[in-house]
Amino acid sequence: MNVLYRILLGLLATAGSIVSMPAAAQAWPSKPVQLIVPQGAGGSTDALARLLAPLLGERLGQTVVIDNRAGAGGVLGVSTLAKAPADGYTLLFGSSTTVAANAFLYASFPIDPLKDLVPLALAADAPFVIVVPGSSPNKSLRELVATAKASPGKLNYGFGTSSGLLCMELLKSAAGIDIAKVPYKASAQALTDLIGGQLDVVCEPLSSSAPNAKAGRLRILAGTGTQRSSLAPELETVGEAGVKGMVYSAWVGFFAPGGVPRDISARLNRELMAILRDPAVQDKMRAISWEPRPGDAEALAELLRAEIKSIAATVKAAGIKAE
Repeated sequence: MNVLYRILLGLLATAGSIVSMPAAAQAWPSKPVQLIVPQGAGGSTDALARLLAPLLGERLGQTVVIDNRAGAGGVLGVSTLAKAPADGYTLLFGSSTTVAANAFLYASFPIDPLKDLVPLALAADAPFVIVVPGSSPNKSLRELVATAKASPGKLNYGFGTSSGLLCMELLKSAAGIDIAKVPYKASAQALTDLIGGQLDVVCEPLSSSAPNAKAGRLRILAGTGTQRSSLAPELETVGEAGVKGMVYSAWVGFFAPGGVPRDISARLNRELMAILRDPAVQDKMRAISWEPRPGDAEALAELLRAEIKSIAATVKAAGIKAE
């Protein structure tokens, strides 16, 4: 009888411990998920994030809230992720610039991308273009380069992200020209000043430049890819325009803080891949000038490693610094 009594007591204790399990052990997710976008609202990356976030929310059964953290070329947003708990409730929509190039552009970059980030899914590629005001006397990239060479330091360019900075500095190095740089907190502000004539040129994603170009407020001179973008095949490349050795593009993907539980990262990868491989979603991405590039966690991890290796050499060779 005593043995049976002790067994019953043990069973009751076990049941009690199960009932009193903390909320943290409940099924994930049990509350909204925060998606950090390390650029300002209204930019091209923000537009893509706002397309994908609600779709992820539907699949998770929770709201995915966009948190724009513009500033320091994206470093502020990455810093926010680095300080967040690794519980799956804070994610980053990072790019080849914000999580790779910035590690070499900024001396005070807050993380080691290969140790402190968990790649979840690769989303898309962003074709970049060289853009001038619609009223600019420079009708082609050749003319812009000639103007810059004739008056060193007279022209200026604006940038609200490290992508815009890196792209223009690579162009300057390849073309052998001197153009002054003007930093902005967000790309949308730089584009506004470009339209207003306060800036002479920017390098921005096609997605954020195309609408204003169609309206005549801006003029796109060339694309920065190795070949013409399928989204704008009429645009010549920088190489075709006579500037050899300058290529720039960017990719974006989803990341979680290092240490996130494997079951959560695996769930996020599954849900994101289901979204990113959907032909209807890909059509919507193309409609805002993003080239779909769905890739799983391993593909993104491999791309991140390769990007860090190549960008280190590029930044060092060109002597590019954000600070």
